[in-house]
Amino acid sequence: MFRLYSKGCEYAIRALMQLTAAERGGTFTAKAVCCRAGIPEPFTRKIFQALVQGGFLAAVPGRRGGYRLKRAPERLSARCLIEAVDGAQTFGSCVMGLPVCSDRGPCPMHATWRSAKQHLLAALETITLQDLMDLAAAPAAGPRTHGHLSG
Repeated sequence: MFRLYSKGCEYAIRALMQLTAAERGGTFTAKAVCCRAGIPEPFTRKIFQALVQGGFLAAVPGRRGGYRLKRAPERLSARCLIEAVDGAQTFGSCVMGLPVCSDRGPCPMHATWRSAKQHLLAALETITLQDLMDLAAAPAAGPRTHGHLSG
């Protein structure tokens, strides 16, 4: 089955979407956002470390510590978050899962995936963490869309 990103990346995005207005500019705990998102805290903490290493989060030590965003949510694209957790090669592998696939030795889906991937990457670059937070906070009054993506 094709997955856009890993379960860990899903958890990181779901957790960050739960940041309150106060937490967006200050510190937050993994426990609080994981509780609100309904996701496992220990696994998400490990994923947050990838975001710390990628320069998206800062670890705040001490009794009132936790994490803080290093950039404003409107400056964090979904693509950047996905690549920080899953790696820069995330969108470079064969959509059919073949170990060898390239322009010179393409799989049957190569040209279709290359075209679709260009549109996907452009959309993921456009949607920000702030957009996702806003969509998550919007009342559930029907289908939600933003640009090219539907939620």
